[in-house]
Amino acid sequence: MPFCKQFWRSGIGAAMVAAAGAALAAGTPATPRAAAQAGAATANIRQPDAEERLVQIIALVQNQQLDQALKAAASLTADVPHFQAAQLVYADLLRFRSGQPGALTPAAVAERAAMLPVKHVPLPQAGAAPLPIPTASVQGAQSLEQLQGLQDEIRRRMHGARSLPAAGQVPAEFLSLSPSVRQVIAIDASQSRLYLLRHDKGQLQLVDSFYVSVGKLGVGKLEEGDQRTPEGIYFIGRQIAGQRLPEFYGKGALTLNYPNDWDKAMGRSGSGIWLHGAPPDQFARLPQASDGCVVLANPDLIALMRTVDKLTPVLIRDQLQWVAPSDASHRQNMEAFQAVLQQWHQAWMQDGPQAALQLASPQWTASPEGQAWQNRMAALFKGRNVELQDISTYGWKDDKGEIRVANLKLKSREQAQPLSLRQYWRKVGKDWRLFSEDLQNQS
Repeated sequence: MPFCKQFWRSGIGAAMVAAAGAALAAGTPATPRAAAQAGAATANIRQPDAEERLVQIIALVQNQQLDQALKAAASLTADVPHFQAAQLVYADLLRFRSGQPGALTPAAVAERAAMLPVKHVPLPQAGAAPLPIPTASVQGAQSLEQLQGLQDEIRRRMHGARSLPAAGQVPAEFLSLSPSVRQVIAIDASQSRLYLLRHDKGQLQLVDSFYVSVGKLGVGKLEEGDQRTPEGIYFIGRQIAGQRLPEFYGKGALTLNYPNDWDKAMGRSGSGIWLHGAPPDQFARLPQASDGCVVLANPDLIALMRTVDKLTPVLIRDQLQWVAPSDASHRQNMEAFQAVLQQWHQAWMQDGPQAALQLASPQWTASPEGQAWQNRMAALFKGRNVELQDISTYGWKDDKGEIRVANLKLKSREQAQPLSLRQYWRKVGKDWRLFSEDLQNQS
């Protein structure tokens, strides 16, 4: 029986395609990506290029073009030898080309993966030229848990690469962005996907997307060491070059401001949440494999470090909600909170501290931080025409409540430079109350 028919009738091809999900069959367009340079060194192959090749291999399997799929898998694993998900697909193809019997249950594959001789796999077709065998083969897939993780990675990659938000849609949490915000990042943990969007003339446009790994126990970080990735609105702090980090963190890191002021108010602890690269012996990590950070393939992390600015907003959700900017509810949320900020501004301009205090949380205004805030604002606004500029607003809602985050600038003629602030507002009943405000360092 020809190889492709044997593979398909055995149920292996059907299982592989099923793992890819319905997105592949739908034929939706691939993720936007930069064109790969011809002859690029292995270390510089970007994950989307490798991922797209994996997508194409699964498509060949779906079309029962098993010989072509096998050759493409051999090429991919030679170019990116530490791409374990690709190694697993290649090993499955090799096993069935060698005529090994047995159904592809997870337990059977795990057992055969541990026993498979990777250096000499016989080919049943007489006179067929031997194909390159991966030297790493299915290293790391020796356990059922690892195998299931790789299968989950393949499924998530296929869905993420082929199922994109509709053109013009944006994550619901991005309410309004000032022109100074060039890009935003949104992470969908349920899909193991990071989306990079460019902001231009008031519109967000999807630039690229990347597979990512999150915490071993998923999202919803509450305390130090819980192996969960936080959910919320965060901002990039500083870049750390790879040579300043242990190899475990790959080619570099982008720090996040976890815990933010909402996390602190909710008693969430922990620190050191970064976007960082993968160890040198792994192209990528399993979907849930970190201690809380978001982990990318090194080429993707380098690409982000080259393009994103300090203070770039980073949204992390278990599942993103994409909406059209013209969506009535989205626009209403944006306009309603902009009115709150204007009310806050006018309170300081026209009525002074007492009126402004009515818009703030009593617990915060009574704190030392709140007292310092009152003094700073009173000194700034006293007798001056202070303009509200460069406003960006973000919405967030979880089981503890609903908040708004505002980045803005205050400018008067007497100031050489505007004052950059970040505010956190909490919904109390039907009203918004300011519960935190910090000066932001732009340098």
